[in-house]
Amino acid sequence: MLLGAPPVAADPALDRLIASTERAFSAVPPVVQRADIGAVCGGGAQAPAVYCPSENRIFVRAGAQPYALAHVYGHALQVRYGIADIALRTIQANRPRETELRGMVTRQVECFAGMLMARAGLPPVDFGAFPSEPFTGSHWGRNPVRDGPSVSIGAAARARWFDIGYQNAGPSVCSVDEMSAELVVSADALR
Repeated sequence: MLLGAPPVAADPALDRLIASTERAFSAVPPVVQRADIGAVCGGGAQAPAVYCPSENRIFVRAGAQPYALAHVYGHALQVRYGIADIALRTIQANRPRETELRGMVTRQVECFAGMLMARAGLPPVDFGAFPSEPFTGSHWGRNPVRDGPSVSIGAAARARWFDIGYQNAGPSVCSVDEMSAELVVSADALR
């Protein structure tokens, strides 16, 4: 816990998600639950959870749904196991396809999120319950996170890829076109 941050009550669902994810993937960053995450990662964070690779920490707002943590864990798996570096090089070499490639990255994140939720024994996400497509704004990356990319793939695509990961409970189904999941598959202690 960060100094000066008020204590946060335990959340059994988040605790289960953290424990099962850490069991499977030893390189995931630690999770810090805080009452307010607006000041983390360079300030201005708007999402219920953010991943700060430069600090190697995930921050989750108290009371956030487990899906918020599962989603940013998906980004953390990509970063910690090298997929994000490959994706960035691919995007930089193919700027006219940037939107398409970022969409592939986002679909993979949703697949990883579904897998992690299933492994933790948590219920699937009802994407129809969100007032708008979740996690389209900046919520991970270098400080300040608020300057990171915004990506929209549509709620239906998010739901579809989340469900693929959830139904299979493993990363091997999370390759999306040019974005291979093999590095995460190889790191999975539960395979």
